[in-house]
Amino acid sequence: MCLLIVLNGVDSDHPIIVASNRDEQRSRPTAPPGLHVGDRRRMLAPRDRSAGGTWMGVNDRGLFAGLTNLAIAPKVRAEHSRGLLPHLALDQDDLGASVTAVESEVGRACYAGFQMLLADGVEARVLVHQGGRVEVSSHGTGALVLSNEHRLGELELPTLAQALVGGLDLEQRFAILKEILLDQGELSGHRILKKGGDYGTVSSSLLVVDPHDPSSLTWLYANGPPDECEYRNYGNLARRLLEQ
Repeated sequence: MCLLIVLNGVDSDHPIIVASNRDEQRSRPTAPPGLHVGDRRRMLAPRDRSAGGTWMGVNDRGLFAGLTNLAIAPKVRAEHSRGLLPHLALDQDDLGASVTAVESEVGRACYAGFQMLLADGVEARVLVHQGGRVEVSSHGTGALVLSNEHRLGELELPTLAQALVGGLDLEQRFAILKEILLDQGELSGHRILKKGGDYGTVSSSLLVVDPHDPSSLTWLYANGPPDECEYRNYGNLARRLLEQ
């Protein structure tokens, strides 16, 4: 399943910690994290080379946006790819403006169902779009978990509580989160890492964002199933967020 875990404000030294697997057709080409320049903001995001969008990213103000499909949403004939919406959200100056921009765009054109999570290390918003309506919920600090098969609060990950314990360093939190991303059902009863067939886990991310210093970004990205492909750190690209 596509999985998105965000620890928002859990660790004061690392305000936004993200763990995510992307599931997709294995034949669909993608590119690893790179620079995208919008009308207002600069951002880093991997790219879906078929439709040109993305499923997650961070901008030069340290705002994070992540997107999953929503399996329970009614099927529609979409006018545009959902992957364009994270770019739109990240091209805004703050969390509220991001929500407004996405709501306006979805009201203007037809999009398939999705869930979007926006976080700035203090606040978070979850947007759920299905049946032509967008529901927005607000959240403070804590752990938020979405998947393409589960809405917020529906998916139980028993070992996630270990990653929320105070006093852990980043390497320890990453180790716990990576174990979840590699789970094929032994830990949670759900196939987080989907293997075999034409559809499955095609990439994985472990990401740290500090809105006070976006240049300190860490982005470990596996360009394939994370049990087969090593994570490479694309954090060195963060300096490009602040270039004029």
